[in-house]
Amino acid sequence: MMTAVLDWADTQKIGFSHFISLGNKCDVDEVDFVEEIADDPDTSILILYLESVSDGKKFFDVVSKATKKKPVVILKSGISPAGKEAASSHTGALAGDDIAFDIAFERCGVIRAKTMKELFDLSNLFDKVKLPLGEKFAILTNAGGPGIIATDTFEQFNIEFAKFTDETTEKLRATLPAEASVKNPVDIVGDARPKRFGEALSAIFQESSDICAGALVLVTPQSTTDPTAVADTLVAIHKQYPDRLMLTTFIGGETMQVPRRIVESHGIPAYSFPEPAIRSLRALIDYKRYIRESEQDPNHENVNNKVIRFEVDDKRIDEIIEKAKAENRRMLLPYETSEICSMYGLPVPASRLAETKESVSRICEEVGFPIIMKIASPEIQHKTDCGGVRPNINSVEEAEEAFTEILNNVAEKGPKGAKIAGVEIQKMVDSSKASKKTEIIVGMSKDPQWGPMLMVGAGGIYANYMKDVSFELAREYTKDLALKQLSATKVYQILEGVRGEKPSEINILLETMMKVAQLVRDHNNIDEMDMNPIWVFAEGEGVVALDVKIMVS
Repeated sequence: MMTAVLDWADTQKIGFSHFISLGNKCDVDEVDFVEEIADDPDTSILILYLESVSDGKKFFDVVSKATKKKPVVILKSGISPAGKEAASSHTGALAGDDIAFDIAFERCGVIRAKTMKELFDLSNLFDKVKLPLGEKFAILTNAGGPGIIATDTFEQFNIEFAKFTDETTEKLRATLPAEASVKNPVDIVGDARPKRFGEALSAIFQESSDICAGALVLVTPQSTTDPTAVADTLVAIHKQYPDRLMLTTFIGGETMQVPRRIVESHGIPAYSFPEPAIRSLRALIDYKRYIRESEQDPNHENVNNKVIRFEVDDKRIDEIIEKAKAENRRMLLPYETSEICSMYGLPVPASRLAETKESVSRICEEVGFPIIMKIASPEIQHKTDCGGVRPNINSVEEAEEAFTEILNNVAEKGPKGAKIAGVEIQKMVDSSKASKKTEIIVGMSKDPQWGPMLMVGAGGIYANYMKDVSFELAREYTKDLALKQLSATKVYQILEGVRGEKPSEINILLETMMKVAQLVRDHNNIDEMDMNPIWVFAEGEGVVALDVKIMVS
């Protein structure tokens, strides 16, 4: 790997201030060197190839600081099951989920390369160019096909097209032949000589940078187009408008080698095809946004961008978890889960454990009717199959009768010798009068390197089939981050309200997500958590989690 990078760097005229092989990281790791080199004035960009991360928390803290000073480009391998196994064998470290690495890298401001080619492209780009002044760009092409491909790729990477003013459109119309396209993408057609490239770019770059921050120029070899002369023209335009980003794509083989070298020697990135150029442009935009957000005034009051702590009796929660561990149980019983959720103010129905028939009357009074009663046993997962559930109970007499019936059913049909804690009595939720109800899932799993990872998305019995979910690290979890995560799902549009529907209780759902993030951060021995379904009603009608599962280590 290292020899390949050195050989490539030589052809690109890129030098290294440091070149380090970490080996198996038995004493120092990637973070130690990132921390040291981040402040090195002779280093403009950090490039890393990683198979694993030794310490996720340390990596997050150190790299987040480094990326605010200079770009950090990382190629992370070991993303497939076979690759994970090879990486674990190679480094002796757990590989972790790739989705967690994606999220962590984005939060840290890391520019992630997916391939070795991308690693080289991105490193070259960030070494050569300044960050763009804006986020809207033009496409200029002398061939229709590549222009359409570039347009599709702009859309794929959510890059905003520059919308020219009428003045610029008129300048282009006066400069270009009648058959040319003066809208973005600008097609100057196949007979374009170098002068036409220059005049079109000059017109475009006279727009303010917030309207057009730069251009992707596509050049194909034509009988009337001298690619070398075009390259010279592009260099001249680049010198005339140094504040505008210019990426070039010289599409072709041997004919395009010299033109590429010409523009690259003047700090203009050159590519052979539009797709890698546009992928690189997306990375520039993302990094610019990261830097802009990190430079915001820390004294500016934005409560939605701060980690809010909810007051909770953590000692009692630890007692519940320790009791489960002492009884060799990984899954908390529903009434234990309900107590934990209630302490965090999570929207769950009232629930109590009836250990004796005599306690049923008192608990029913506390919970209120109607109720549902379920067998409470760590060894019975499918309660309905053995007659361990009775819904729609509306009186104490019914409840006392159901208590006896459930225990008898389980003794007859349930697993032999199953430990029975009692019968859970839970308030039933009536959604028949709700004007709107959307089923959501909120869950958590623990990544070996990045810690608790929150999931949110479309819930209910089809959650595993719809796969409409978004993931985020639970660390430093704010309301802004919760909203960003939720809005990445398709079900968010339904929550906002479609076809005249009222919007849903989004704020309460966001608060629920924040509380779950705090719970799993504060209690490291919670391995998994699943709230499904959460019924999110229309605004003003509330939110309720019907089923919650918590697994402990």
